Amino acid sequence: MKTKEIENIIAKIHPNISKDYKSDAKVLLFSNVFARLDAFPAMGGDGTIAEYHWDENKIFIYTDLINNEEDIIRSLIHECVHSKQSYDLYMAYYECDLDYHTHPYEIEAEYEEENWEKYKLNTNKFG
Repeated sequence: MKTKEIENIIAKIHPNISKDYKSDAKVLLFSNVFARLDAFPAMGGDGTIAEYHWDENKIFIYTDLINNEEDIIRSLIHECVHSKQSYDLYMAYYECDLDYHTHPYEIEAEYEEENWEKYKLNTNKFG
């Protein structure tokens, strides 16, 4: 049920977000990163809700940590922004000893997330 509701929300909002951010990345759902990698969870698990893979042009959404529509929308915006950024420059910034919170591409993606309400459908929170 939860996954189906997430799929329905993505089907409704992803086309608009993709259009606005000029992204053609495909979205795939997995329960978590370990399910996608067919791996055993590490101690403490992983707190990743979504990630973008440049080599595949795919956005992976991890349903285990999605709590509401806002999580979905913010994740899609964030990863669509990454899909239009340069992978080489993304990696170069990390080589300059920047971390997630000081990385210009992450700052840009988080800034764009603040537009999330433009796409909201007002669905109920998931149980």
